[in-house]
Amino acid sequence: MTLLASSAPVVPARKPLMRLATAIVWIVSLAALLLVASHVIEAGFVRRDIEALRAGEAWRNGGWLSQLVLSLVGLVPNLDWQQSILSLTAAVVAGLAFGLLYDRLRASGWTIVGSVAMLVLLASHANVLYAITAASRGLPLYFAFAALIPAIRQMEDVGDVQSTIGLGLLMPLLLLAGPLTTPLIVPLALGAALADPDGRRDPRAFAAMLLVAVIPALIVAIGVVGFVAQSGIGIVNVILPYYATYGALRMGDVAQSLGILFTFAPVAVVPLLYCIWPNLPERRYVWSALAVVAMPVWLAVGRMIFNSSMLPFVPAVALLAAYISWLCVVRLPFLLRAIAMLALAIAVVASWTQTGFWDDPLWKAALFSGLPGYLGLRPGL
Repeated sequence: MTLLASSAPVVPARKPLMRLATAIVWIVSLAALLLVASHVIEAGFVRRDIEALRAGEAWRNGGWLSQLVLSLVGLVPNLDWQQSILSLTAAVVAGLAFGLLYDRLRASGWTIVGSVAMLVLLASHANVLYAITAASRGLPLYFAFAALIPAIRQMEDVGDVQSTIGLGLLMPLLLLAGPLTTPLIVPLALGAALADPDGRRDPRAFAAMLLVAVIPALIVAIGVVGFVAQSGIGIVNVILPYYATYGALRMGDVAQSLGILFTFAPVAVVPLLYCIWPNLPERRYVWSALAVVAMPVWLAVGRMIFNSSMLPFVPAVALLAAYISWLCVVRLPFLLRAIAMLALAIAVVASWTQTGFWDDPLWKAALFSGLPGYLGLRPGL
């Protein structure tokens, strides 16, 4: 009996679906974001995406995913229910993201205090809070950037077929996020093909890896077109955002757009410092660090060159999303980690004080309603 018992195979412990700390962070984030969103709505503020929906603009700008969500919300006749559904959806998704970010930050060597502080700073950023409680149309774009950075890092680290497939499966997020993010599929697919050693040597292997990276996006595009055709929404509504964006060029003030990006998200300095920082505790991954900055820069430039309805602060929030995701997969020395936190704190202050770049007085009045004398805040801040 003893011999039989000792020779029995040991069953490995099953990894929990969600760690307790991650679940706590998600629940607290969800409750806090819902509280803020409901407070803003109760103060009489109408979400900007609801205004676009009621004006018939649901399928005229933005990405396919956000357009589809708004169309489904539009089936609800009551304005209060529409606002509540959108706020609940945004809070749940953002809360889950915060829980996942906490778990990944801890895995990357951040302390409990440091991880919580980074999440609190991120949630305190005016544009991030606005994106969740007032204008959630850009959420698919932010999550696309946050998901792509670890995939680019994995491809840079391994560069095999599996990592290319992983990146390719995330490419549809760029397609669904909006017209300005769709062109990013091309350089990312080329990079995935070149990351494979066989792809750099053999043209046939290069073509095969390129197809692996692109085909998922093509399948999703065909699926979206088929769904729209069957639902009666109209194929023209799928094409309309792309026609409106790329149908004509407009040479706007690119320098101002880049100024808004780096004012609201000066965190871009941290990945750039990482590329030249001596004595890193791990191998240096330059391309994923540069991607953190390059993709939002494209948004800031593209929104001024093409006829995009993208709000001025969207590239900055996209940079913040890519930045916090990058921090989850990179190990930084203590000093660079302190700079990372300081840069995010500066971004938070700038988001509330630099109103000349972007401001929504009605939203701030609703947000600060009931707190006219608290810490010097005024409804018209």
